[in-house]
Amino acid sequence: SRPCPECWSRGGARAEPGGGGRQSPPPGPKCTYTFIVPQQKFTGAVCWSSVRAAPEPPGPNRSETRALREALDWQQAELRRLRGLVEVDGALVSEVKALRKESRAMHARVSQLYTQLLHEILQRRQRPGLLAQLEGRVANASAQATQLATSYHRLELRYQALAALVNNQSALIVRLERQCQPGLAGPLNKMPTPFPLLPGASPPPTKPPYSLNLPLLPAPLPSPQLDWEFLTGRGETSPWRDCLEARRGGHETSGVYEVQPADAGPSLQVWCEQEYEGGGWTVIQRRQDGSINFFTTWHHYQHGFGDLAGEHWLGLENTRRVTGQGPGPYALRVLLEDWAGHQACAHYDRFALGPESDAYRLRLGRYHGSAGDSLGWHDAHPFSTLDRDHDAYAGSCAHYQKGGWWYNACAHSNLNGLWYKGGHYRSRYQDGVYWAEFRGGAYSLRKVVMMVRPAPDA
Repeated sequence: SRPCPECWSRGGARAEPGGGGRQSPPPGPKCTYTFIVPQQKFTGAVCWSSVRAAPEPPGPNRSETRALREALDWQQAELRRLRGLVEVDGALVSEVKALRKESRAMHARVSQLYTQLLHEILQRRQRPGLLAQLEGRVANASAQATQLATSYHRLELRYQALAALVNNQSALIVRLERQCQPGLAGPLNKMPTPFPLLPGASPPPTKPPYSLNLPLLPAPLPSPQLDWEFLTGRGETSPWRDCLEARRGGHETSGVYEVQPADAGPSLQVWCEQEYEGGGWTVIQRRQDGSINFFTTWHHYQHGFGDLAGEHWLGLENTRRVTGQGPGPYALRVLLEDWAGHQACAHYDRFALGPESDAYRLRLGRYHGSAGDSLGWHDAHPFSTLDRDHDAYAGSCAHYQKGGWWYNACAHSNLNGLWYKGGHYRSRYQDGVYWAEFRGGAYSLRKVVMMVRPAPDA
């Protein structure tokens, strides 16, 4: 039997102070229930326990549930925080691994650089010996080249002296024969054609263009002058004033002639061009193979240098004497040829030079021709060389152009520049043998001839 719930309700229900909705039975008499169980026939042994079953444990109340939920929430938050920390630690681990990998690569690179540095240090220690050997070889080669150039120059001077002596002896023999044979002798004021230096000889072997770093080499000295008074014994001078008079005297072969300008100076040896347009031309400059160094000093340009049968410069003073003797003006003809064989010419109907005190200032007349007027821009300008700067430029045109010329500021023509082989050349400055109106300033011409003759109205 168990207590009756209705009895509790009648006697009044009282809530326990702990809450939770659980009620205690009211005080007073208790009611009981009597259960009538149908009879059962037991065939076996029956056991009866007088011990009451333990009551069921009470269920959780609301406060406990709330507390459990709060604890669960806190634990879940802690779990999330721990997971975040684990993720951060994983990223840090990955970053540390990347840094370790980069550190190993950097260490390998440093080891490589260190090895290269040691190799370069060893090479530099060995390099001074190699440089010293190369410098010694270059010095020896330079000394040998200088000795060869000096020997060649001496041989050239001896050859020119011997050739001039042979020429003079031939002329003297002819004059003596005429004096000994009165019937065959003609006027004494004419001479047979002198024996030219190297007639028809091939030009000297080609040399490479002069380097800008090479020192100035002394140019060949002027050809030795002839002592006609000693050779003839009569104090007579050369019978011709210039090449035109020799041409009119019947000498039609080009070569070296002795001329005596009208002034009181000594006679001159010149190359007479007697086959070009009627002859009578006195050559004052020739370029053809680069065998002569034209980058030289005022002294050489004033008195002349080179080989009359090849490349040469007659000399400013000698040119002034020939072109200034009158009775009329002289004309200038400039012949140009490029490396393809194309030719051009420039003609000026008047050509004269001032005195030395005026630095041989250029005076030109009217131009005509096929090469273009590249010398007119230099008219009325004095002559300049490396050691005598008379140009209109703030610097030295002779230094940049590598020659001597009537520079303005600086040049439209530079026929005394460096002779480059092949035409077009590469240089920091325009220092080749050029005529700007013919092939331009960056093209070095193969052949150049400057020659003078009395103008037709002279």
